[in-house]
Amino acid sequence: MKKYNLSLLIILLASLISGGVNAQQKSNQAGYYHLSLGDFEIIALSDGTVPVDAKGLLNNDSKIPALLKKEFLTDTVETSINTYLIRAGKRLILVDAGSGNLFGPHIGGALVKSFQKAGFKPEDVTDILITHIHLDHTGGLTIAGKMIFPNAVVHINQKEVDFWKRREKVNDLDTRAITSNMQPYLSFKTYLDAGRVKTFKSDTTLFPGLSTHEYAGHTPGHTVYALDSKGKKLVFWGDLIHVAAIQFSDLGIPNEYDVDKVKAIAQRKKAYAQAADGGYFVAADHISFPGIGHVRRDDGGYVWIPVNYNLEK
Repeated sequence: MKKYNLSLLIILLASLISGGVNAQQKSNQAGYYHLSLGDFEIIALSDGTVPVDAKGLLNNDSKIPALLKKEFLTDTVETSINTYLIRAGKRLILVDAGSGNLFGPHIGGALVKSFQKAGFKPEDVTDILITHIHLDHTGGLTIAGKMIFPNAVVHINQKEVDFWKRREKVNDLDTRAITSNMQPYLSFKTYLDAGRVKTFKSDTTLFPGLSTHEYAGHTPGHTVYALDSKGKKLVFWGDLIHVAAIQFSDLGIPNEYDVDKVKAIAQRKKAYAQAADGGYFVAADHISFPGIGHVRRDDGGYVWIPVNYNLEK
């Protein structure tokens, strides 16, 4: 019996080494992470990842290869698509909605599965906070035209809605930032047409402890959301950063999808400084999952400090 067990173990190990047995498939990643913040509970939910050509996205800046190499990354960076649930009393609030199936069948689109793994259903969501209308933030609002969150009210900056309404008709002068994000606008428009959208202007308080702050530049109505409770604070950054290995070191590198590149750079500099000086938590849609951590100053730039892993009950 002992000889049989040893032989079986050898075969199993050989299979693992050769790739014959995959110890953990990609789809088996947990896809959720819990964090308490005063009276709130935040659950990071993964919508998966998307491979990003860092040089193409960030204006082919000559400094990019060295910055990537420093962080042990190649030109193609596997970039997280993070969304966040907030449990606030009887409300279940989702911050951004991922990409749905707009990247295709094998990239992103894991949000509903992450919901299920975390013990929730999309139907449970009462409110959705949209940082801006882009493929990986509003694409997951619908699948094949059907609302994934049928009981939710969508909250968004009025400037964002106005911008996209003016661009419903195709224009030859439209940039790729517009043409590639028309479908996610239509996903959002499904809720707009159903009367399930509430807009706000500039900075306001949506619910007790939850406020909006306009950081326009990446898009005209790009908005971050701040949670404050019992002396603790967390700010949801949306697209203030895409490639942490580069943009924390050099804040002046523009992003191809920034509508106003000069203004977007200024907003990033402002947000990073505020986070470092304030010492509060940040939740970022494209920093490696769960995308929650702190920012500190370092040698003319900034460093990302991921949240310390803990097993919250």
